[in-house]
Amino acid sequence: MPVRLLLLVLLVISCPPVALAVAPSAAEPVLERCLVSLVEEAKVPAREPGVLVELVVREGATVRRGDVIAKIDDDQPQMEKRKAKAEHDQAVAKAESDVDVRYSIAAEQVAEAEHKKALESHAKVPGSVTEVERARLMLNERKSELQIEQAQLERHMASLAAASKGVELEAAENAIERRLIKSPLDGVVVQIFPHQGEWMQPGDPLARVVRADKLRVEGYVDSSRFDPEVVRDRPVTVEVTLADDRKESFPGRIVFTSPLVESGGDYRVFAEVENRQAAGSGQWLLRAGQTARMTIHSSQPPR
Repeated sequence: MPVRLLLLVLLVISCPPVALAVAPSAAEPVLERCLVSLVEEAKVPAREPGVLVELVVREGATVRRGDVIAKIDDDQPQMEKRKAKAEHDQAVAKAESDVDVRYSIAAEQVAEAEHKKALESHAKVPGSVTEVERARLMLNERKSELQIEQAQLERHMASLAAASKGVELEAAENAIERRLIKSPLDGVVVQIFPHQGEWMQPGDPLARVVRADKLRVEGYVDSSRFDPEVVRDRPVTVEVTLADDRKESFPGRIVFTSPLVESGGDYRVFAEVENRQAAGSGQWLLRAGQTARMTIHSSQPPR
């Protein structure tokens, strides 16, 4: 083997292996100074005029959807309900009774028998029953048949009247229900507007309820670095700094990616984040109005 070739082989053998360089993966978007805001809130209005006779909750109370917040005076609709209930019960009893129908059927059977008997007598002894009497008995039988139809019609009309009274009863119950002010969502009562004893008009705000278990975090993504496809529907981690520089993290997901690029070259996104309560106090850790740091996990699949 030539000397130069031998030296080259020895050089290759003696050199340590060199690791292949791997291109680092793209960094995940980290958005600073994101704004925490509400997902849902409602100013609960009065639906009927009247005096506010009861406030069931106070500011800070946790309510569920359908919980009663307040009550407006319902004395008048309560009386209307009792009246409608009595009239409805009376109409139902009349509609369920078939006395008139059964009487008409019985009367028709008697009239039919009388007419048949008269015809048999006249057949056996012509002239024993006059023509006028036979006509009267036939008319009486026909009248009895029509009375059956009339009784059935009156019973049907009574059923319709009972249904109408049932609607009046439901209307009275609805009038009472409309005077119960209920929460339209799960959340926390943050404001009560009137005082007990005040007169309420339809549409007057009574309480403000905000949802606290889920909040929105809004931020802006640099369009020159990250396309919408890498952030849409991706999971996120939101971090806020609380008192004493204590940091808390919350999971969430991007639910909106704006199709518009702002003048600064950024586009808006927001995530919905699951909130949680502090152990012991029960206070919600994440609050609307805070600023947060949001990391979008673009390397993870959408969800």
